[in-house]
Amino acid sequence: MSRNEANTRKEFIDRALQTAGWNLEDPNQVGIEIPVDGYDAAPWNGVTDYCLYQPNGEAIAVVEAKRQSRDPRVAEQQVRHYVTEIEKHQSFRPFAFMSNGDRTFFWDVGIEQKRQIAGFFSLRDLQNLLYIRQNKIPLQQLRVNLAIANRTYQQEAIQRVSERFDDGHRRALVVMATGTGKTRTIMALIELFLKANQARTVLFVADRDALVKQALDENFKVYLPSEPRDRIRTYNVDYSKRLYVGTLQTLIKCHKKFTPGFFDLVIFDECHRSIYNQFGELVEYFDGRIIGLTATPADFIERNTFQVFRCFDNIPTFSYPYRDAVREGYLVDYSLYQAKTHFQREGIRGANLSEEERNTLIQQGLDPDDIDFEGTELERTVSNRDTLRRQWEEIMEVCYKDESGQYPGKTIVFAVSQAHALRLAEVFEEMYPQYPDMVQVITSKMERTNDLIDRFKKEEMPRIAISVDLLDTGIDVPEIVNLVFMKPVHSIIKMQQMIGRGTRSHQTCRYFHRLPNGYKNEFLIIDFWENEFDKDPSEETVAQNLPVTVKICNTRLKLLAFYLDNQESVECQQVIRDLRHQIGQIPLDAFSVQQVYSQVEQAWEDSFWRYLTRVKIDFLRTQVAPLLRFVAGVDVAAATFTNKVERLKLEVVTGEVKAGTVEAIAEDVSYLPDFVYQDSQRRGSMDLCLSSKLRTATPEQLNRIIADLASQMKNRRSRPNSFVEIDLRDRIAVSGYITLGEGGEQVYIEEYRQRVEGKVSEIVETHPTIAAIRNGEAVTDLQLVALERTLRQELEGRNLQLSESNIRKAFNLKVESFLAFLRELLEIEGLPDYQEIVKRNFEEFIAQRQFNANQIRFLRAVENVFIKKSRLEVADLYEEPLDRFGENAVERWFTEEQVDELIQFTEQLAA
Repeated sequence: MSRNEANTRKEFIDRALQTAGWNLEDPNQVGIEIPVDGYDAAPWNGVTDYCLYQPNGEAIAVVEAKRQSRDPRVAEQQVRHYVTEIEKHQSFRPFAFMSNGDRTFFWDVGIEQKRQIAGFFSLRDLQNLLYIRQNKIPLQQLRVNLAIANRTYQQEAIQRVSERFDDGHRRALVVMATGTGKTRTIMALIELFLKANQARTVLFVADRDALVKQALDENFKVYLPSEPRDRIRTYNVDYSKRLYVGTLQTLIKCHKKFTPGFFDLVIFDECHRSIYNQFGELVEYFDGRIIGLTATPADFIERNTFQVFRCFDNIPTFSYPYRDAVREGYLVDYSLYQAKTHFQREGIRGANLSEEERNTLIQQGLDPDDIDFEGTELERTVSNRDTLRRQWEEIMEVCYKDESGQYPGKTIVFAVSQAHALRLAEVFEEMYPQYPDMVQVITSKMERTNDLIDRFKKEEMPRIAISVDLLDTGIDVPEIVNLVFMKPVHSIIKMQQMIGRGTRSHQTCRYFHRLPNGYKNEFLIIDFWENEFDKDPSEETVAQNLPVTVKICNTRLKLLAFYLDNQESVECQQVIRDLRHQIGQIPLDAFSVQQVYSQVEQAWEDSFWRYLTRVKIDFLRTQVAPLLRFVAGVDVAAATFTNKVERLKLEVVTGEVKAGTVEAIAEDVSYLPDFVYQDSQRRGSMDLCLSSKLRTATPEQLNRIIADLASQMKNRRSRPNSFVEIDLRDRIAVSGYITLGEGGEQVYIEEYRQRVEGKVSEIVETHPTIAAIRNGEAVTDLQLVALERTLRQELEGRNLQLSESNIRKAFNLKVESFLAFLRELLEIEGLPDYQEIVKRNFEEFIAQRQFNANQIRFLRAVENVFIKKSRLEVADLYEEPLDRFGENAVERWFTEEQVDELIQFTEQLAA
């Protein structure tokens, strides 16, 4: 029911002001209907609905109320007039709120755009905003603290965010690869906000306890030691600090202990996984400026994340990807070693086993003819102990060792499951009894996991941590030089996070003796599952499941549609009661719900349900049901069972019962413990579920099943374990191969190396640049480019397909050009990298011409494109990544003659 202005004020606005700490009974705090000139409402100066006062009597804000049916923004001109008139009688212009009870807008008239907020601000909030307004310095005018963030890309990130906020935006998204100092960058940015008087209270939010603890103890304490800080707990909130940290899970429970305006700056760490459903409520609730921080590459971030942080062109405020960090030396690259055992490739099938192997199975009490497993089922439905032995042998043979060459460097093994992790540890201990502390299982199911992680980080042993998910993200052990993938990884985002465990550079390491030859210039990935480490982001498919509460509602709405012609029936009335009860659980105080409540309010009114139509059902499905995702504290086991039974109810009444639905319900009930069956009130429902009569159960009986059994689903016993453990002789079937051509020809590394070395010998015998080097003559850059060009043409051909990755596999060399490969292979001192030549020539090209700052910045980006492609065409100047400079930037900043000159210049360097 739409309220008039008086009712809106009484029922909603008065209550909301009181929630923010305003005492409406104290005229020194809140004035009601005050003339804007302080004395006389005539002739049209008007009367403010509410005037909020500072202790010194000055009005710090006005509140303009509108009836619920009107958009509060219609009062813009009225509010502008009020604050302008009041400013004439005091030392500053007051802030303004416009509200209709459902939606409230805050407006700093003439300073910022109006914006919707989750609730009124307290006196403390408004005084804080007034201080910032009167004392703030543009962020760009202050120098970044180089003691915190001294790398150029970190300074650029801070500058980009500063520019965005100085331009009036209130949200920013920063994407930085793991290991590039995201948190240090944020610490420097926070210090800048504090120095600029643009933030006096800051909140750092993360979704893991370890990240929050790290932010408090290792960042705020180290980089901002003089600022009072605290961790937010549900049971203890201290409002006197300047810096706060908290987990998302804690803040979901207690964020309303703070007013929406309490924090001036809020940082969400790993925001790509933090902003959905209830977590999104936090982003919308707090009014302060917000920074999203993530290591997930921009290409992998979902569009919704960009929308949340107001990056509507899907370009983050700042991005520093992994490959850029590797190229500039801040992170290290990896070498990839892939191997597969015979059983992984061919599966384990009784029909293919030898007589000896069949007898081994018979001795284990297994029928060989019943053994039929795909290779992909290993460690999911079957485990073969000797497969684990062969994998450990391969790992210990090829892994990067420490400085002594005897022990593995720090290593993470990614296992399929807790049981797989324990089996791996057990097999290792059997094989290598001489290394009693070498391996440690570190998973969330182990006790004292923080102590285990600290041991792995700081102590000599363990060297190998076997993990399931726990060490995929968040852990920072710079000395890690081996990552072992003992499981398939289908998510590209997850893959990138896992790879990030090894990317830290030598400069971040402390224990150099744990590194190969005492130095870290790369790390090794050992992969047993043919994972795709360079998969195109466009191929990523993320299954998005509807929350189970929404599924239940949608099924009930389909039932309701079936009963539309018989709305008086008992069955229809029960569906209506169920729907209304479910809709009643939607939290109306959630800001995300408040934003749309006026559009859906009728769903809570009795009159809406007196007569239902298909239009009303569509309204409930599209507008109301999605709000069920904000319901907190859902018993997932009970809701999942309820959803199955509601689905069966729909199938029964429509005559389309599916065997799978019946079987799923019966199976769930069959795992309930005896004490449930012994309950005489529930036994009838259990018996029905476990009988053939379930297929023809009435809606009333199915409702009874939900009432009796849904709440008991959390007590279900686990399903019987059908996992098979065997021990058959296995072997490494594929390792150290180079795969060539579309047909996938596999060439042993030794043979491949011989092919390449033979071709290189042919080239160096006849190439004039090599002849000049042998004769001690000085060679030009163009001669060196010609040599690079020849090497590419001859070595990238069909028979060799020499590439950066194949060079690593065959020669164990990490190089980025063929000149560098030749230098390392033939030990030709002084032979530069091709990239070095390109950089040198670009620098000369730019220095010899009078380019402005925009042109120089563009040409530096062109240089990176050229290095990546080894050539440049005019079309490249208009495409990614150069299109980030804006549409037709090349035409705005360069003449046709300058473009022609650039293309001619790059043609000389093209390899």
